[in-house]
Amino acid sequence: MDKTGRNGLRVGDIESKDFKQKYQTLKDKHLGLLGQYPSIEFDLEAEENKWFENIRLFSQFKFIDAEYFLNQALDQGKRILAEGAQGSMLDIDFGTYPFVTSSNTLTSGVCSGLGIAPQKISEVIGITKAYCTRVGSGPFPTELGDATGEQLRQSGFEFGSTTGRPRRCGWIDIPQLVYTVMLNGVTQLVMTKIDVLNDFESIGIGSLYEINGKETAQLPYDLCDQTINPVWTMMQGWKQSLDGITNFDQLPTEAIHYIHTLSKLIGVPFSMISTGPEREKLIKVY
Repeated sequence: MDKTGRNGLRVGDIESKDFKQKYQTLKDKHLGLLGQYPSIEFDLEAEENKWFENIRLFSQFKFIDAEYFLNQALDQGKRILAEGAQGSMLDIDFGTYPFVTSSNTLTSGVCSGLGIAPQKISEVIGITKAYCTRVGSGPFPTELGDATGEQLRQSGFEFGSTTGRPRRCGWIDIPQLVYTVMLNGVTQLVMTKIDVLNDFESIGIGSLYEINGKETAQLPYDLCDQTINPVWTMMQGWKQSLDGITNFDQLPTEAIHYIHTLSKLIGVPFSMISTGPEREKLIKVY
């Protein structure tokens, strides 16, 4: 809120001779806002002391103008890997609003977040699980609220790492994947957690949406305000462990068929498949 209000503190402000005054102005603003709500007990002076101690520690780091630093590295032929922090459908502008985060989580966030021009981005690697999950509230057309969804949750250990809150689980959602591939300019895909599907007799793909009796491959304006019935494509499972497999061609025929089917529906090839969390379980497709 401070950033969009044009009065937020930035890292570089630490070196400003007016830093304390900038801090005091922002502090007064927030204390004024707090005055609109019932009072709570907190030791502001103690919190401030801790905060300024951390500022002193922070000030020991070498400050750089990151946009120059990164662009100069690119000019020198160096390679930069930028990792998105959250899923594309949580984007503030193009996600499942209002169930979104407060920033741009698409590839465009590399430009606005790092100061890198769009033409400098050479490859966009899209990462998707072999199935679909969601944390908390919000639309989830392919969610499975039955024993199959619970099996996905248990097999994939789909629980919040901090809170332990169970994640919502379902089959993969092609319309959303195609939508995010389009927005991000994805050039290659990586599939994680395919091993979670090892024990399923059949595996579903939400290939289309049915809305008001009509099938569509496009997301509606508001996912939250529509009754969406997924059009399922059911695939045969492989019913075996993928442990020890290091080559794509060694995967079960059914698993290869599943991957190729997804690639055809999405329109982008998979370059890597993950059969587990360990580094050695990352299989290169090409």
